[in-house]
Amino acid sequence: MTQYLVGIDIGGTKLATVVADNNGTILHKVRQPTEARYGSDHVVRKLIQMVDQMLALVGISRSQISAIGISCGGPLDTTTGIVYSPPNLPDWDAVPLKKIVTTEFQVPTVIENDANASAYAEWKFGGGQGYDEVVFMTMSTGIGAGIVSKGQIYHGASDCAGEVGHQILIPNGPLCGCGNRGCLEAICSGPAIARRAQEAIQKQPETEMLKLAGGKILAVKSEHVVAAAQNGDLLALDLIHQTAFYMGWGIANLVNIVNPEVVLIGTVAVAAGDLLLDPIRRTVQQMAMTRPAQTVRILPAKLGDRIGDLASISLVI
Repeated sequence: MTQYLVGIDIGGTKLATVVADNNGTILHKVRQPTEARYGSDHVVRKLIQMVDQMLALVGISRSQISAIGISCGGPLDTTTGIVYSPPNLPDWDAVPLKKIVTTEFQVPTVIENDANASAYAEWKFGGGQGYDEVVFMTMSTGIGAGIVSKGQIYHGASDCAGEVGHQILIPNGPLCGCGNRGCLEAICSGPAIARRAQEAIQKQPETEMLKLAGGKILAVKSEHVVAAAQNGDLLALDLIHQTAFYMGWGIANLVNIVNPEVVLIGTVAVAAGDLLLDPIRRTVQQMAMTRPAQTVRILPAKLGDRIGDLASISLVI
């Protein structure tokens, strides 16, 4: 009987389940809204239904599943499989997710922080191939990092390694979701870029960003900033350069501590390309210590939209 792998990706706004063959080739995917406001029991029931729906669509039985990988926002315990109150999943207080899924499907289940799982997927399938020391950074709703060293995810003492988005760069700066002020995430995440753009547009409304957002300041998002900057909009370019400075500062700290061969940056950095990456690289060269700065390459992540699917599957392949 042919065996298959199942991947589950749990986000604050979207859930995704995928089924793959043993080489990691994605055969089918189901995506639905998380509906996190209804609590953890609702979301977990929905995930189980999504897996069954997906298997039915491709004609695979539960008995043909050999393992399940779960990628979920932390904090979580990879050993016990308990998820502890992720900021984007209200009411998820000590949810024994691994136990629930293992009991339901009767197969080995692996659970991992989403940034770590993404880092592992980039190392295995994407831009980290061929490197021993890899850091992958998310740059979307939040900023986090996964660290892969010699083929192993680095977890730290309590599975909290890689929370680079919560290094404080501006004391008493913008409020962060973690409760502190001036974190890298509060300055350079997608929503933070959008917030800074909206504030800037109120003072300088003659900008392509506003046109791209349909003339509504509160509709301006990070993708409008990137698109306008790529078209030479001066205000958008200034926002990109500010973002690059703080991202470069945060990455320079990371480079000094971890000494990676490559830092792969996803989402906003992929969309912006060298417009954002070149000033990040310059800042890292200026701020990081000489030897680690000379060693590291800073590149866009390669997996793009596939990373959410491959992150969970990479854990069990």
